[in-house]
Amino acid sequence: WKVAKSLEALGYRVGLFASPHISSFRERISVNGQPISEQDVEDILPVLVETCAEYDIPATFFELTTLLSMSHFHAQSVDYAVFEVGLGGRLDSTNVVNPVVTGITSISLDHTKILGDTIEAIAREKGGIIKPGVPVVVGQYCPHHVLQEIASENGAPFIPVVPTTSLAKTIDAHDYNAEN
Repeated sequence: WKVAKSLEALGYRVGLFASPHISSFRERISVNGQPISEQDVEDILPVLVETCAEYDIPATFFELTTLLSMSHFHAQSVDYAVFEVGLGGRLDSTNVVNPVVTGITSISLDHTKILGDTIEAIAREKGGIIKPGVPVVVGQYCPHHVLQEIASENGAPFIPVVPTTSLAKTIDAHDYNAEN
């Protein structure tokens, strides 16, 4: 959200794909803060479902939603599209995007049955978003050694973000907004 808003503030037309939604499915897909219209969902989604059926592609809800966002962003001629991953890196449907930059803000013990049961194992999975030659920005609450290794293997510039000493003294280390 913050990346999308920053690009908007610079005057760009920005698509944002985020999850989960809070009160409306359409919140997941927006352009410059405006959720996708019900009409656009009704027009685009059946085409995607039919195409998946025609080619026998067993797409999940999240995969169809990702495709819907990509179709909408294309139709809306966005300058940039910001994709928040769902499950995580290597296995995530958003991983088909060819980004100009990737970011991993923090890593915690989530989706452990699928991603692994240690921070390092989860970091290896989430590091699957790191692309050859594409810079990766990494927050302070990540195992840098794991992600830096993946970045090196991919020739991706590794950009660690750590708060300055004065900022670190003013924020709570467990404040989600501070770490993201």
